[in-house]
Amino acid sequence: MLALPLSWPLKDRRVVLIGAGEWLVRKVNLLRRTPAHLTIFTPTDPTHIEAEATLHSRWPDTAELSDTALIVVAFEDRALAEKGAELARTARAPLNVVDFPDLSDFHFPAIVDRGPLSIGIATGGVAPVLARETRTKIEAAIPPSEAHLAEFALRLSPKLREAFPNVDDRRRVWEDVLKSPAATLARAGQVDEAVEQALVTRGERTGVVHLVGAGPGDPELLTLKALRLLGEADVIVYDRLVGDAIMDLARRDAERFYVGKQRSNHSVPQEQIHDLLVEQARLGKRVVRLKGGDPFVFGRGGEEVQALREAGIEVHVTPGITAALGCAASSGVPLTHRDHAQSVTFITGHSKDGDPANPLMLDWSALSAAHHTLVVYMGVATAHEISGTLIRHGRLPDTPVLIIENGTRPDERRTLTSLGKLEADLAATPPRGPALLIIGEVASLYGSAAVTEIVEKAHA
Repeated sequence: MLALPLSWPLKDRRVVLIGAGEWLVRKVNLLRRTPAHLTIFTPTDPTHIEAEATLHSRWPDTAELSDTALIVVAFEDRALAEKGAELARTARAPLNVVDFPDLSDFHFPAIVDRGPLSIGIATGGVAPVLARETRTKIEAAIPPSEAHLAEFALRLSPKLREAFPNVDDRRRVWEDVLKSPAATLARAGQVDEAVEQALVTRGERTGVVHLVGAGPGDPELLTLKALRLLGEADVIVYDRLVGDAIMDLARRDAERFYVGKQRSNHSVPQEQIHDLLVEQARLGKRVVRLKGGDPFVFGRGGEEVQALREAGIEVHVTPGITAALGCAASSGVPLTHRDHAQSVTFITGHSKDGDPANPLMLDWSALSAAHHTLVVYMGVATAHEISGTLIRHGRLPDTPVLIIENGTRPDERRTLTSLGKLEADLAATPPRGPALLIIGEVASLYGSAAVTEIVEKAHA
């Protein structure tokens, strides 16, 4: 961060503005929405100011700048701005000089205003247009009704603080209240009724587990629901396919349990993961089981759902973009195509126990059909078996294969080869991260002019 965004209470405090013209008007329009007492000096421009404020058409005396929460200087002319800043410095109050960050102590962020709820977007004063563009995106995502919800929270807060002195207890109650029918009433503008209902219906929270798909790696491929659940979690149980960029989006004070696994190295047995999820839910916590890709595509999500239901734990599943879809999109290679593939199959490259020595029990005759795309998860260690078996069942050795390592991530690496050369190419440059194999005629589209244009646009 170039600057630390802060929330500055201004109730019953005095703010002084020194300036002229449109620059001054803009800052007055912003600050008049706060409960501050405004004093305005406009020495060179008798601009009409529409605000409840004390207005002077002159420069201030130094004595008039005392007892001030902050001072704003707003002149388009730098010489005037420097004069105002020099005068303001005598008050030793925090100073903002509009559009001249080198003269300022602080900068105003771009603000999303939803009543008592305000969101500031700051760039340290170096890119205000970027901050405004970001504000536009956030405003589109947060409806105006959130102002009613913020008013509801403002009224309810002292009552819950009195009823729940412990901060952890109070936080959990808040999380439940903001998802309750009372919050729905508040958003509809029925704030009084919402406060009354929230006080009547609050109760103890029961634990719940959410199995959440984290997608193939790019944090922007998280679903909105997954992002919300990460922000609400008391506990996050995550695997090795979930990168730091995604974990950085989670609630900072959530308790985290790493249960990462690698092929033939299950550092945390699956049964132990089941026990952990049940244990944390029975403590009344909101648990997010975060899994790379989609929980129900080679993620053992079905086993975890079954174990939780047998233990009587409430469980929900939030799907994610699975690796096959993410890697195909990232590389610009379609998994189906009218001219090249009319079907697609996802398989795992190792057996249930993860031992490459055990044969894969699959219908290889069906998987070897022409014009059929085969996507192999976790298939690097058994690539020799997969390629050899497909060739024996009729797939041609020159069938294209695209190896995608760390798909959708900044360090993604792609190698186009063929079934006959797959084992040798993997041995020459073994993947260091998770890798996926796309086998079939569609892989030949990788690197074509059309696909290259698609990929470049997607990463622009």
